[in-house]
Formats: sequence, C-alpha cells, structure tokens
Amino acid sequence: MQLFSFLKKEFVKNVLTLITGSALSQIVIYASILLLTRLFSTEVFGIYMLFTSSVFVLKPIISLQFEVAIVLPKKDEDAVNVFALSLVVVLLTSILSLLIILIFKNQILAFFEIQKLSFFIYLIPLSNLFLGCITTLEYWNNRAKKFKNIANGNITKASVMSASQIAFGASSFNYLGLIPGMIVGQLTQILFLIKKSSTAIYRLKNEISLNKMLLLTKKYKDIPLFNTLINFLNTLSNEIPVLLITKYFGLSLAGIYGLAIKVGKAPSGIVQSSVSQVFFNKATEVYNKQENLYQIVKKTCFNLLKISLLIFIPLFFLSYFLDIVFGKQWTDVGTYLRILIPWLFMMFLSSPITSLIVILNKQKVILFYDIFLLIFRFLAFYIGYYFYNDIIISLVLFSGIGVVFNIFILIYFFKISKTENKYRNAYK
Repeated sequence: MQLFSFLKKEFVKNVLTLITGSALSQIVIYASILLLTRLFSTEVFGIYMLFTSSVFVLKPIISLQFEVAIVLPKKDEDAVNVFALSLVVVLLTSILSLLIILIFKNQILAFFEIQKLSFFIYLIPLSNLFLGCITTLEYWNNRAKKFKNIANGNITKASVMSASQIAFGASSFNYLGLIPGMIVGQLTQILFLIKKSSTAIYRLKNEISLNKMLLLTKKYKDIPLFNTLINFLNTLSNEIPVLLITKYFGLSLAGIYGLAIKVGKAPSGIVQSSVSQVFFNKATEVYNKQENLYQIVKKTCFNLLKISLLIFIPLFFLSYFLDIVFGKQWTDVGTYLRILIPWLFMMFLSSPITSLIVILNKQKVILFYDIFLLIFRFLAFYIGYYFYNDIIISLVLFSGIGVVFNIFILIYFFKISKTENKYRNAYK
C-alpha cells in the first residue's frame, strides 16, 4: 500500500515516464551497438565521437541557453515568447557557425588536429540547429508537464538513428560512417515533437511579439550571459577527453574511450536525465511557491544514492566481459570503464540537481567552479601524455578530479538550498 502511494506521487510518476522512454531508447541504441562495433572500426567510432563532442561543446553557444528560461515564467504568454526567442537564436547562431566554418575550415581542422572530420565538419552547424530545436521543444513540453512526449521523442530518435546507422554500415555507403544516421535521427525527433507541441503553441501564437521577446531577454539576461559560458565550459570539460585523446593518442583510442563512456552512462543516464528534467520542473514550482527547497534536494539525492548501488555494482562486474560483447578489438573498453566508474557515480548524484544554479541565480559562483574544473581536467591529460605517454594515467587523473569536484558541488547544492530556506523563513 505504501509503495502504491509512492508511485502515485506526481514527481515519481513523471520520473518513471521519462525513465521508461529513456530506457527503451537506450536499449535500442545499445542493441544496435552490438552490430555497429562489428560493422565499423575503432577509428570510425573515433570520428563519430569527435563529431558528437564538437556538436555538444558548441550547443550552449548555439542556443545561448534561452530554452532553460521556458520553464521559469508564471504565465504561458511569457513562456511562448521565450520559446520563440530560443528558436530564433538557434537559427541565427547556426547560420553564423556555418559561415565561420566555410571561411576558416582549414584553420579549424589544423588547430584542433581533426583533419579526419573532413567534409563532416559542414554537418556540425546542421546537427547543432537540430539539437537546439529539440531541446527547445523538450523544455516547452517540460513546462506543460508533457513528459510522455519527451520520452516518446527519445524513443523515436533512437529507433530511426540506430536503423539508419546499421543500414549505412551494411551497405556500400559504409565509408560514410555513423554521422549521417545521427542527423536523420535528430530530424525525426524534431518532427515528432513539433507534431505533439503544435496545438498548444498555435493557441498562443498571437501572444508572440518582438517587444515581449526583448523584455524577456532583459529579464533573463543572466542566463545567456552566465549560463552559456557555464554550460560551454562544463560541456567542454566533459568532452575534452575525446578531443585530447584524439590529439595525443589517436582516433582509435578515442573511439574505445567513447564506447566506454557510452556503456558507463547508459544505465545511469536513463535515470539521471529523467530525474534532472522533472527536478527542474518541481524545484521551480517549489521555489515559486516559497516551499521547502532543501527537502526536495535532500530526498532527490538520497533516492539517487539508493538507485546508484543497483547501477554501478553490476556495471563494474559487467566491465570484465565487454570484449565478449563487442568483439576483440574492443578489449580495452572494460579497463577504461572501471577507471571512470567512480567519477560517473559521483556525477550521477550531483548532475540531476544542477538546475538549482538557474533557479537560485548562482551562475557567477558556478562559473569559477567550471573554469577550475576545465583547467584540472586538461592538466590530467597533459600530465598523462607529456610525462608518462600513458592514456591509463590520464584517465585515472581525469576520473579522480571528477570525483573531487562532484563532491564539492554536491555539498554546495545542499548548502545553498538550506540557506535559501532559512532566508525565506526569516522574511515571511
């Protein structure tokens, strides 16, 4: 009876909806990887990881993080203007990034030593345009608590992307690799979300105006000013292993690392991203109603801790058998994964509640945190390469730094949510 009551709670129901969608999409993706690792080489996976890392690093700049503000306004009339503003920004910055690539292609490829991306570099702005539209539509559905749409959108993308990648791999177009399938999957997800969101957006279309968009830009100016830089630095520090492994150790090892991360983040990412989206919605609601924010932070972290034991203990034992699962050329995937598990565990606890940064307007503090994190992560790979020429040492240092910084940020989140409650109680 107690379990039934727990499952009926809105927060839990929304999380379970997203987890179900994420789980199904991840099952599709990882089932396809069993074939893809046999259709493509470690180097092709390295090119794919380099492409996706480039897209993710640029994404905060492309959107300027305006989509995050869609959830914040109390009125739908304001929210739809933030939605429209976000789409305009994504379109303009994607065009600008394409122009930059057209002019400086050779210099960019040479500077980052990513010549093997070749003509795929032209697809980065297109993928960023699609990704920006997807996140904007997801935040709109988040605001409306249409979590089922988000979940089904992920399943649709995963299914189409995986089928496309397998089709390319088994055909005479095998040389094109994994990137075209990713683009096709993104496009399908956009079309699905547009279909599910168009009625609600159309109903509010007359509320959209340039003046309102400009006023809301001013109101939420801290988000593009600080969140863009914060998320850019955070994403760069998360993706820097692929960029630096490619530069220092080669594309093949970057591909092996990429698969290790995919396997490590698969089960945890299902819960992590789902809790993150629902937590942002719920914490914003709690904050606006001046209720107990610290309590929801504490409960969320405690539940994540319990779930983490069910994820990372089996994952550790599974890591010893990944060469059997993926093939002999992927022998080192398990070794890399075991090194990264401590960092993935701590990130699993802290990442879902990072929306407190936006809710409590703590962007300035987190900016310094991300700058130091990026510096130390770079040093991890620099030391591993220049002093030892050993990727294992680089990964051990990288994982250790991740553990320390995530412990720090977790303590900070508890502190600011508790302080906010005390402050509000004092002035009631």
